[in-house]
Amino acid sequence: MQLSAIDNQTANRSRVPGDTVPTRRFTVLFLDHTAKWSGGEIALLRTLEALDRDRYRAVVALAADGPFADRLREIGIETHILPLSEEMREVRKGSLGGGGLAGKFRAAVTFAGYANRIARFARSIGADLLHCNSLKADIYGALAGRIARIPVLWHVRDHIDPSYLPAPVVRVFRRLAKSWPQYVLTNSESTRAALFPDGSGQQRVKAVHDGLSETELTSPPPSAGTEWKNSPPRIGMVGRLVEWKGQHVFLEAALRLSQSGRRLEFVLIGAALFGEEDYEARLRQQAEAIRSAGGEVVFTGFRTDIRERLRDLDIFVHASITPEPFGQVVIEAMAEGLPVIGSDGGGVREILRTGETGILTPMNDAVALGQAIERLLDNPAEAGRLSGAGYAEVRSRFTAAHNARQVEAAYEEMLGRKA
Repeated sequence: MQLSAIDNQTANRSRVPGDTVPTRRFTVLFLDHTAKWSGGEIALLRTLEALDRDRYRAVVALAADGPFADRLREIGIETHILPLSEEMREVRKGSLGGGGLAGKFRAAVTFAGYANRIARFARSIGADLLHCNSLKADIYGALAGRIARIPVLWHVRDHIDPSYLPAPVVRVFRRLAKSWPQYVLTNSESTRAALFPDGSGQQRVKAVHDGLSETELTSPPPSAGTEWKNSPPRIGMVGRLVEWKGQHVFLEAALRLSQSGRRLEFVLIGAALFGEEDYEARLRQQAEAIRSAGGEVVFTGFRTDIRERLRDLDIFVHASITPEPFGQVVIEAMAEGLPVIGSDGGGVREILRTGETGILTPMNDAVALGQAIERLLDNPAEAGRLSGAGYAEVRSRFTAAHNARQVEAAYEEMLGRKA
């Protein structure tokens, strides 16, 4: 396999005792179709920050420029923009199962042409491996890998089931996942089970939990006090304003609490990013009803200072109504020492242990969510105990360094110790 210029500079590094050949620096080309600041991109940034740069040269190719590209450049990651048409980048998952034959043919031709471009670029930088970080990138990345004869890893961060994608797309993607990539990483055991529901398929598959960077783990431990930071107590959610995230369930619980006479403030941190303005309008209508009942609702819009916004809260709520692939925002809240209430489904079950590090409530159940919030409001000492346990749990299990070492282990398995 041809070495890149940077690889040649590092190919003759000192030997490790017991090695029969010198190690060299591999080039990994990371592919993502979007440069928007969303969950999969945040997770990848954290991995790249912790990646062993002596062992791996990371190059990122995005289909558009944007905030994600800016953050990559800030941390010194070589980033290239290989434009893909906006029409293809912005295809919504709900439209994938329909459309006419002509439209599907045009899309296939466009993706095949883009895959050729990715293959040429991969060869030009001496890429040893393609790491695909989004569903669209999985498709054109797998094609590019075949063209360039470069091994491909899919990092699947979405639940591949009919609750998320049209059923025909689910069937096709599950079938492709068994043969197109040489390795599959998922962000949770729940995501892996959804991708391979019958337990068969890709032999090289591993669930690797996302983690937080060292700079995100610097907050002091939560105090063991029995008073809330804010008066009235402030309860919040973080995430894109989209129906499956369950902000409407949170506000339904908020209305019930406000109608019971409790004086509380409810905070929604996030914005509608991909055409979900109608959903946001629905949430604002719910907010008016809460205000009429004596409660308060705050919409912060899109924010980059998530840690600061979390520190302003007293209780954190995660309310997804479909299984969350992982739940990065849950570990972010735990890292800031907040008591967390999460939906009992998907990857969140792999993060929270109810009654120990947080509270799990049934998905799409506003009554149960309201009762869990009341439980913490009435027992601030219990909230403090959960906060402390969650704070420690993140630092022992969910770090970017731990994530990166597992990703690197997958690379080693794919590439071997090649000179």
